Amino acid sequence: MRQLSFFFLMICLLWPVVARGGEVLKVTVSGLDGELATNVLAQLRIYQQRENASLSTNEIRRLHRRAEDDIALALEPLGYYSSKIEGALVQSDGIWQASYIVTRGEPVRVRSVVVEASGPGSGLSIFTELKTQFPVREGDILHHQQYEEGKKTLLQWAVKNGFIEAGWVKNEIQVYREEGRADIVLQLETGHRFLFGQTTVNPFNPEIISDELLARYLPYKAGEPYSQRGISELQAILYGAGFFSKVSVEPEFDKTVDLRVPIGLTLLPAKPNRYSFGLGYGTDTGARGKMEWRNRLLNVSGHRAHSSLQVSQRLSKVDADYEIPMADPRYDVMKYAGSYGTEEWDGTQTDLLSVAAALSHAGPRFQYGVSLELQDENYSVGVTDGSSLLLLPGGSWSMVVAENRINTENGWRFSLDGKGASQSVLADASFLQMQAGVKAIFSPFAKWRLIGRGTLGGTIVDSIDDLPPSLRFYAGGDQSVRGYGYKQIGPVDASGTVIGGRYLMVGSVEVERKIDQLWSVAAFYDVGQATNTNTDIELKKSVGIGGRITLPFGQARLDVAVPLFDDDQNAFRIHLVVGADL
Repeated sequence: MRQLSFFFLMICLLWPVVARGGEVLKVTVSGLDGELATNVLAQLRIYQQRENASLSTNEIRRLHRRAEDDIALALEPLGYYSSKIEGALVQSDGIWQASYIVTRGEPVRVRSVVVEASGPGSGLSIFTELKTQFPVREGDILHHQQYEEGKKTLLQWAVKNGFIEAGWVKNEIQVYREEGRADIVLQLETGHRFLFGQTTVNPFNPEIISDELLARYLPYKAGEPYSQRGISELQAILYGAGFFSKVSVEPEFDKTVDLRVPIGLTLLPAKPNRYSFGLGYGTDTGARGKMEWRNRLLNVSGHRAHSSLQVSQRLSKVDADYEIPMADPRYDVMKYAGSYGTEEWDGTQTDLLSVAAALSHAGPRFQYGVSLELQDENYSVGVTDGSSLLLLPGGSWSMVVAENRINTENGWRFSLDGKGASQSVLADASFLQMQAGVKAIFSPFAKWRLIGRGTLGGTIVDSIDDLPPSLRFYAGGDQSVRGYGYKQIGPVDASGTVIGGRYLMVGSVEVERKIDQLWSVAAFYDVGQATNTNTDIELKKSVGIGGRITLPFGQARLDVAVPLFDDDQNAFRIHLVVGADL
């Protein structure tokens, strides 16, 4: 008897599930769209449970009874407080159909917005325009999420500007349903404004850089308003310096005195020496190999050293330089450099020894500098030989506008360089030379890029024979007029050797189409010439196609180009180059 009673009890408990076996629950909501429909369906419990096979008939009816309240509550945060819902629940052929017709009604609109500041910082100018920073305006539909995000943004803004203790002492939305209006009242208690205190390195850390150099890296000064942005910026700056393997920047609020927050640094040194070896190929240089050594930190004053050796079929060079950080160590540097190189191309061979000093600024947008170089060059060009000793003062300036200089969607670069010499100051010749270049990249359509570049150069000199090959203008090659060999365009001597010229004109237009994230194809048209005259210039022209591979450090570009209207116009050349866009 006891077993029979237990069996009967289990049947009663399981009956709703068994009775529903195979039944289907369908839920439809009409009268809404967009954000309103999305929010309602996300909070409508009968809709969320529609695929639950274990729902009983009683549970379906219970969820249906709550559905109208679910819909009404889901509409209120979006400003609809007077909605009407007509619901129905029917069963036919084992299928439950729950349907709801929603009439949203008129939304509640914001009648007034009051945003005020109180406390020690309330009189400061940064709090006088709080209302204009709040995203909700009079006449807007009351949107609770927008209201909450606006509160959060204002509070974060106050904290970032040094008001660490700021908080809302009043944040109210007064809704008048019958009038369809709402009033917003916000009051921010600012608290005291905190300031940056002294920035010090953990005393247990080894001395990596001097206190004087560290102070020049700081994006703030002691006594300036404290901000989280300053903390984040300092961490990024110190990592970017290359001296450290670990950087931790922590405000020490527990040590605050007179509202000044000390900043503690934990710094671990990076490995000072970096060595690299590489093999490669470029159509201008031929096969090449390179060894390089770089010391990131020679001493606590931030001095660096670098040297490299490159050996290739046409150009071999060894160089070394020594860098000293200047006023802003992120961008300003004094560099002393020396190099010796030998280069050969069709009918020309040159050996160049150079020592130089340069002061430069390499900011994110502007780069400029001045230099003084002493170069001694021995050369042979065609049937002539020569040597040249020149003291060359020079200057450069460039501007880059682009979000990403490595793989650029939209951006441009302009550069201007000048140098000269005088026979009255340790020079075998007098001359003045200027060169300007521009490159622009635009993406008018998805997956398409238009790339244009141009270079103009000119030299004031009595005779081009007074200048060594390193200071003459040539055209042709990977970065010039494709379809022609490296430095194959320019004036020629009696032997047919290209000897270089006083003037340079190069231009290019290219269309590139992305195939996927890695591969692209391109078509281009190049023109250019190096001459000794600035009139009646006959430009060399070429066309070609190419393939591109997008890499983290730029593009690998393989081009096939054909000269136009040339004696050898049936010939073609292959060009391979790797590098950044700008």
